[in-house]
Amino acid sequence: MQHKALQGITTPAYVADIAALKRNMAVAKTVKERTGVKILLATKAFSMFSVFDVFKDTLDGTTASGLFEARMGATHFGGIGSGKEVHCYSPAYTEDELRDVLEYSDHIYFNSVSQLKRFAPMVRARHENATIALRVNPQISLVKNSSLYDPSAPSSRFGVHKEELSEDVLAQIDMLHFHNLCENMAQDSVALIKHVASEFAFAIQHVSKINLGGGHYMTHPDYDLFALCDALVAFQKEHNIAVTLEPGGTFAYEAGYLVSTVLDIVERAGGNHAILDTSASTHMPDVLEVPYRPNIIDSGEKGEKPHSYILGGKTCMTGDVIGEYSFDQKLEIGSRLIFTDMMQYSMVKNTTFNGMPLPDIGILHEDGSYELVKSFGYDDFLNRLS
Repeated sequence: MQHKALQGITTPAYVADIAALKRNMAVAKTVKERTGVKILLATKAFSMFSVFDVFKDTLDGTTASGLFEARMGATHFGGIGSGKEVHCYSPAYTEDELRDVLEYSDHIYFNSVSQLKRFAPMVRARHENATIALRVNPQISLVKNSSLYDPSAPSSRFGVHKEELSEDVLAQIDMLHFHNLCENMAQDSVALIKHVASEFAFAIQHVSKINLGGGHYMTHPDYDLFALCDALVAFQKEHNIAVTLEPGGTFAYEAGYLVSTVLDIVERAGGNHAILDTSASTHMPDVLEVPYRPNIIDSGEKGEKPHSYILGGKTCMTGDVIGEYSFDQKLEIGSRLIFTDMMQYSMVKNTTFNGMPLPDIGILHEDGSYELVKSFGYDDFLNRLS
C-alpha cells in the first residue's frame, strides 16, 4: 500500500483504497466461479457509491435495508431492467414506504408473517414476477464478537421461527432469507449452511431461491474460502436451488483508511493524551459500540514502542477514547495517524455530535494518487437539525 499521498491531505478523511477493493472483488469472483451463486453488496455496510464501478463487473447488485438504500442502489449500481438486482429487507414497512421501495426493487423481503400477508398483494400487483422473500430466524447463535450483532440472540425481533413456516405461508413466497452471521469465519458459514439444509429442508422444497445472508467474512486472511465454496456447491446440489449471498463489510475489509491529525498533547500522571481531529464517538462509532481497538499504521500496543499515548477524540464526551497506542517517535502537534479498515460501517454510521464536521471522503488510486471526492461543511450539520 502506498501512503505517501495521504500525508498531505486535509484531515479528517475517509479514504477508499482502490487496489484493496479490487483484491476483495477477486475473492468474490472466485466464489461465484466455483459455486454459481449470486452475490450482492449489502449497502448498509458500505455505501460509497463513487467506487461502485469497482464492484459492478463482479457483483449481481445490491441489498438495502430501506427506501433510501434501495434508491441509491438502483440509481448508482443498477436496478430493475438493468441486469442488476436491488433486494430490500426491513424489519417492518409502512405502506407508503413500501410503495416507494417498489419503484426501485422487485425483490422484497418481509420479516414477519403479518407483514407478508398485509403487503404481498401490493408487491404482486406492482411487479407480476416479483421475488417475495421471508426472513427466517434459524435460532442458532454463531456470532461471537457481540450479542448486539447476533440475529439469533434470545428474543430477537428478526425473522420468523421454524414453526411459523406453514404451507399457507410458504405458498406466498418465492425465497427464504437466512441472515445470521457477522464477521464469521468459514466454519460458522458452513455450520449455518448445514443447519439450514437439515432443519429447513421441508421449507426449501417450496421455494425457488434462498438467500444465505451476509457476515461470511470471506476476504479475511484466516477465512477458508474453499470450505465455503464446497458447502455452497453441496447445498445447491442437494436441494436444486439457486443461492444468493449478501456480504457487505467483507468487501470493504482492509480497503480504506481514516486519516487524522494530532491537535494537542495533554500530559497526565496516568499517561499522555493525544487529542485528534477525529473521534471514536462520531467518526468510528463501532470502536465504542462493539467495542474494538482499530489498527494504526506504524503503531504498537501500549508500552510496545518507546512512546505511549491515549488517543482521544475531539468531543466533550469523556469516553470518546480510541485506545492506547505506542509509537517509535514522540507524537507532535501535526503528526498524522492513519487508521486502517475504516470503510466498513464507519461512513454509514457517523454523526455530527458536538457539531463535529464530517470527514472528507477521498480515493487512493492504484498509482498512489489521492482524489478528493466530497467535503462537508456547516450546512451539512445544520440541515439535519431543523
